[in-house]
Amino acid sequence: MLKLLAQGSEYAFTELFSRYRTKVYSVAFRFLRSQAAAEEVVQDVFLKCWLKRESLSDVKNLDAYLKVVTRNLVLNRFRKLANEAAAHEELGRRDIMVNDTDHRVQEHQYQEIVRAALEQLSPQQREVYRLAKEEGLSHEDIANRMQISAVTVKSHMARALQSIRRYLNGSISILLLMSLIK
Repeated sequence: MLKLLAQGSEYAFTELFSRYRTKVYSVAFRFLRSQAAAEEVVQDVFLKCWLKRESLSDVKNLDAYLKVVTRNLVLNRFRKLANEAAAHEELGRRDIMVNDTDHRVQEHQYQEIVRAALEQLSPQQREVYRLAKEEGLSHEDIANRMQISAVTVKSHMARALQSIRRYLNGSISILLLMSLIK
């Protein structure tokens, strides 16, 4: 199955997802104690598998590999939460007061950045993202509505999220720096 996946087989990816989704979810949920967070980790694990599919044919113990990937993503999530908490605490210590006008301007800037990030997506990726995030449709429902396979939906969503993250990382950093300079 891993050799087929390395060759880009959507069937092999679907099988991998079907067989291991519950195990990955269980490991993530055991640490995170949140259904939504565990689901996000499941998506991230299988996104990573799809993006690194060429190297998966070298994996000898897929069960162990997926547990390590899951654990690492959970740890990354905890680190991110700890960093965010530390940043909030630091901002609180500095007694930074943001007036309502500044907040509204900043919110508008964030919305513009997100809009620009979405405009960079291909039409298919943008539509898959919109249907998932705005209408709350599942990958299967999106696949039926757009008349494409569920794996293609997952691929479009993975690429869309990756593109949005790249765009936001650069843009949000600039805005954050600008807001700290004020």
